[in-house]
Amino acid sequence: MERYDVIVVGAGPAGLRTAELIAKEGYNVGVLEEHSEIGSPAHCSGLFSVNIINEVGKMGVLHPAKYAYIHSPAGNTIKIGDGRIRAYVVDRVEFDRKLASKALSVGADLLLKERVKNIKYPEIYTSSKKYKANIIIGADGINSVVRKNIGIKSPPIISAAQVIAQTEYENESTVEIFLGSDIALGFFGWKIPLFDGLAKIGVGAYGASIKYLNRLIKKIGAKPLSISASGIPVGFAERTYDRGVILIGDAAGHVKATSGGGVYPSLRIAKIASDVVIQALEKGDYSRDFLAKYEELWKKDIGKELKKAQWIHKIYRKIKDVEFDKIIEMLNSEEIIDTINKYGDIDYPSKVAWKILKKKPTLLRYINIPARLYRKHS
Repeated sequence: MERYDVIVVGAGPAGLRTAELIAKEGYNVGVLEEHSEIGSPAHCSGLFSVNIINEVGKMGVLHPAKYAYIHSPAGNTIKIGDGRIRAYVVDRVEFDRKLASKALSVGADLLLKERVKNIKYPEIYTSSKKYKANIIIGADGINSVVRKNIGIKSPPIISAAQVIAQTEYENESTVEIFLGSDIALGFFGWKIPLFDGLAKIGVGAYGASIKYLNRLIKKIGAKPLSISASGIPVGFAERTYDRGVILIGDAAGHVKATSGGGVYPSLRIAKIASDVVIQALEKGDYSRDFLAKYEELWKKDIGKELKKAQWIHKIYRKIKDVEFDKIIEMLNSEEIIDTINKYGDIDYPSKVAWKILKKKPTLLRYINIPARLYRKHS
């Protein structure tokens, strides 16, 4: 049996960043990863907010993203962006490996090809070994074994699929978003330029994402070279802690339901998780009552914005195609585009949403927002 102060299950950004921050304080941290290499398979779109880069550094960056085309179901298009860098297109494999290197550099152990089979706190069983830890961190994605083993239900999830494909695009700094029930029911499709005529084309949807992805590929006229499928949490797990255990990242539902992005929330919550875990280790208190502090803190922090994003998502998924067309027409004005460019932040979408509604209250006829909530924010 191998013993650690902390074992992190899952070597994605959430797990690696948390491992780094705890190991940096001198604790013995092991990271168990089921795959044979870090960063693969990469399901993420690789479009990272500026906030992510500011948080951990410019790792794996291919090029900046400055503009976005948003296409309505009927083909109406608006272009947002004013030349400033809004995000970065990132090589997720390289990004994750750099995060792993940072964790290793401060003393964390990385154990590859270690698929967790069962957990009976404080023991963890893989295919070949048994481990023991004072605290177990479940950073093992939407199908989290850690979450299942402590009897916590999965957060709500929509399906997603993506290809790397040959295709044409205006330039590498412009991404495209596709709306409509035929393309991505209840969510959206995307096209993110990579390099040399390659792009990531994907969809998130309520239903069979592969079916919707094939439609988008046909619409764009792209030639797929590889394909991957996954899921996107659009809500929180019912609880993110237990005796000696906490959940983080996709396992906990730490994802923006508006965009499907989970890296920034996970990196921010990693700081909270590491602080609480270090306090627990110092006190020798791994009780459920003590670790409940973790959930309380992350919900007071980025959790507030994630909750707003879930609310926006619930409204968004009810919008009909004909209403999307009208909304895009109404947004296509200099005043509104300027507002989006000034206040838009993909990590904090609620900020710009209320600014737009205040300037364009007629949008309410297409969006089912209770009047009391509108008055509260206007």
